[in-house]
Amino acid sequence: MAEHRIHKAALRTIVPLVALLAVGLLSGCMWGVVRDASTGTPLGGVSVTYTDSYGNSGTATTAANGVFAFDQAAGPYPAMGPASFQLSAAGYEDVTAARQMEYNDSNGNLSNLSSFWEVQAFQLVPTGAEPAKIAFTSNRDGNDEIYVMEADGDDQTRLTNNPAIDEFPDWSLDRSQIAFHSNRDGNYEVYVIDADGGGLTRLTNGLAIDAYPAWSPDGSKIAFASNRDGDFEIFVMNADGTGQTQITSNLADDAYPTWSPDGSKIAFASNRDGNLEVYVMNDNGSGQTNLTTSGGEDSLPSWSPGGSLIAFTTGRDGNDEIYVMDDSGNGQTNLTSDAGNDRHPSWSPDGSQIAFNSNRDGDLEIFVMDDNGSDQTKLTSNGVADFGADW
Repeated sequence: MAEHRIHKAALRTIVPLVALLAVGLLSGCMWGVVRDASTGTPLGGVSVTYTDSYGNSGTATTAANGVFAFDQAAGPYPAMGPASFQLSAAGYEDVTAARQMEYNDSNGNLSNLSSFWEVQAFQLVPTGAEPAKIAFTSNRDGNDEIYVMEADGDDQTRLTNNPAIDEFPDWSLDRSQIAFHSNRDGNYEVYVIDADGGGLTRLTNGLAIDAYPAWSPDGSKIAFASNRDGDFEIFVMNADGTGQTQITSNLADDAYPTWSPDGSKIAFASNRDGNLEVYVMNDNGSGQTNLTTSGGEDSLPSWSPGGSLIAFTTGRDGNDEIYVMDDSGNGQTNLTSDAGNDRHPSWSPDGSQIAFNSNRDGDLEIFVMDDNGSDQTKLTSNGVADFGADW
C-alpha cells in the first residue's frame, strides 16, 4: 500500500473519569489534564487560560492530579469554534495551543450542557529540557535511510547505512529506540534501532510485507500493517516481536496505525468503503468506526499528545493537504493550503507543532507548522526526497 509507497503517536494517558469525579466535577464542564511531557506526571498549579472565538477568556488552575475545569460558574465555557489556550507553570516552558471547541448538547444550546463534557489535555516541557528530535527518511545518499535532526532542522544525522530501503521511523515512548520498516533482507520487515543508530533488531520475519510500525504509548507493543493474509491488515505485537496478533480482518487494505495517548484506541486508514478513509478502533480491533467520509483519500492519521485531536492527510481539495479533526471525526479543519502535496503529519511531544512533508518547492522536504497551521517553516532543503517525519 502506498505513501502510497509501500506513524506518533503519542505520549501519555489522560486522567480517567474517576479522577474527574474525585475532584467533584459532577456537572457538565470543559475539563482536561496537564502532564509533564518527560515523565507523564500530572502537574498541579498550572495556570490554564483560554481565549475563544469571541474574544472571551477564562482562567483555571490545575489541581494536584493535573485536572482543570471550566464550567458556567468559572468561565463560562469557551464558545464553539477555534480557541487559544495558554499554559504556564514554574519550571516549565509556556505553551500556546489552538483547539477546536465542539460542544454537542441534546438541544443544540450552548447554555444547556449539564451532562456533556469537552475533554482537553496538554503537556508541558521542563525548562531547559533538550528539545525532542525529529526522525525522518531521506534518500540524499542514493537510497532511503533513517535520519534524525534537531527540532529546528539542525544537525541532520544518518542512523542507518545500507543499500536497501529504510523508511517511516517511529520513536518509542522513552525515545531510546526507533522502529521502521526495511527491505534489507529481501522483503519489507519491521526493525528497531537505538536512538544512536546501534542495536539493530529485526522484529518480523516472513515472506509478506510488514510495514508502518507505531509504538504504543507505554512502549510495550508495536502496531504495524501486513499483507501476510493477502491484503493489508493491522497487527499488534510485543515490543520484542513476539505475540503477533491480527486485529483487523476484511477484504480491503488497512494500514498506517497510530495509537491514542491512553493506549486504548488505534486510528488507521482503510479503503474498505471504496477509497481511503480514517477509522478508529479499540486496541483489540473491536468497535471499528469510520471518522472521515470525503470524496478524496484520507490517510496517515496522527493522534495528538493530548488525545483530543487527530491530524491526517486528505486529497479532498484536489491535492494532498493536512487537516485536523477531533477524535470523534467532528470539526475537520484545513491546516495547509498550497499547490503542492502536504502529507504525513506528526505532532511535537507538547502538541504545539506538527511536522509534515511537502513537495511545494519541487521535491519532498520536511516542514513544521504551529498546531493551527500558522508559521509553516521548511527544515530540510536539498534536491532529493525527505519525508515520513516522526517527532
